[in-house]
Amino acid sequence: MGQILSLPFKLCRHTATFYRGFVHYWIGQGRNSPYQTPEQCTFAPLRETPTDSPTQKLFKQHARVHLYSLASNFYLYHKPHYRKGSYRDDLIDNLRNVAIPGTGIPLSLMASTRLTALGFLFSAYPTVSLVAAVHQWIKTRGKTSISEEYATRLLAPNDWFSYWRLNCNIVGLHSVLNDMPVDYEMENKWTFLENGKKRGVPISPYLTTPGIVVKHRNEEGGLGIHFYRNAVDGGDWIIQERIQNSDWVQSMLPAKAPLSTFRVITCSAAYNVSEAPN
Repeated sequence: MGQILSLPFKLCRHTATFYRGFVHYWIGQGRNSPYQTPEQCTFAPLRETPTDSPTQKLFKQHARVHLYSLASNFYLYHKPHYRKGSYRDDLIDNLRNVAIPGTGIPLSLMASTRLTALGFLFSAYPTVSLVAAVHQWIKTRGKTSISEEYATRLLAPNDWFSYWRLNCNIVGLHSVLNDMPVDYEMENKWTFLENGKKRGVPISPYLTTPGIVVKHRNEEGGLGIHFYRNAVDGGDWIIQERIQNSDWVQSMLPAKAPLSTFRVITCSAAYNVSEAPN
């Protein structure tokens, strides 16, 4: 009974931490402060204390990173982007095929202006986090804590979408703060394939035919027909045969699993890739 009565207060506390933390990193002291150790964090609710358990310390760290990442969207919004004219343009492109489950409403609509994005964060985001927490509680038949799950979804989410957006924001900040290094040209898929082929780096194979026509096998006339001009001929499309997982990789995956890929990233503080000889 006590847990039920205390639930609204816990939810309000987590929500207040979200609002205050976001504002702290958006327009407050956290916006321009230098790197600080967890004990020096200027936002008290997420500052580590000697009595925190390892789990609490990790949660606070994730929450600080997540809130800063959310706030950085508004700083980057009209800044130049290495792939598009602005970060806003790239954000809308990335979110046009992403929706809150069960709604079918693309998140790109929420990112169309800073005002709509801010309204979404301050209203819909906490609501969706609460719905997700309740859904998880029902799904597990009461074995999870609504308040803890709500705090995770709102302050320190561990889902693929949040990690993906965190990665995009880090790269966006790095490129802007370093005056758009030329190496970011490799983010263009076609530029990467061209340079990889020239330098003998293994790349995914692509077709060199100037263009292709794709049409439905049983629709009348010009219905269901699509023309694609190949990037090798100045078009927008890289045309490739579909690559499948090898038998060995597929043996460890469920049926109809998508293509599995991995990235190899190397870095040395003693070497500047931008100044590498051709």
